Amino acid sequence: MEQKTDMQGLLPSGEIESQVAQQVGANDSIRILQSVRRIAQCVEQHSKRLKTTHNITSPQLVALMAMAQLGPSTLKSLGRAIHLSSSTVVGIVDRLEEKKLVCRERDTRDRRNVYVTLTDLGKTLVNEAPSALPQGFSSALGALPQNDRHTLVVVLEQFATLLEIKAPSGDI
Repeated sequence: MEQKTDMQGLLPSGEIESQVAQQVGANDSIRILQSVRRIAQCVEQHSKRLKTTHNITSPQLVALMAMAQLGPSTLKSLGRAIHLSSSTVVGIVDRLEEKKLVCRERDTRDRRNVYVTLTDLGKTLVNEAPSALPQGFSSALGALPQNDRHTLVVVLEQFATLLEIKAPSGDI
């Protein structure tokens, strides 16, 4: 059986297709990483601006907004709601408690459970707070057609899920 080769007769055509697929995949990976880096930089810059102007970081503001929606919450349920580990949420809540924006309260029926609730000051901040997203993002997002916004949300959720998939042990 005769094997097909490229135009110059150097590589079997299946290998060429494989190499092209790897190059396209590598280019996609680079573009994705660059985009993620740009997003991370924008979010970080906005968080620094929030810290300077409102003495609160983006993760703290997101946690406050989640608590406003959820009501009294355990650290674990708050972490699930904002997709952060329990240890990260503990640090955020500690800082919010220092600022008197939240308070911890033990469950009267089961003392093992501790609930975090917004204080009046925390509620005021949530009601008067700027967007947790970088300036101009909300209006730019609003300018997109509804179908495009929906597609963007779905694709970002899928991307986040892909990132959360654990690699087999031994892989980096």
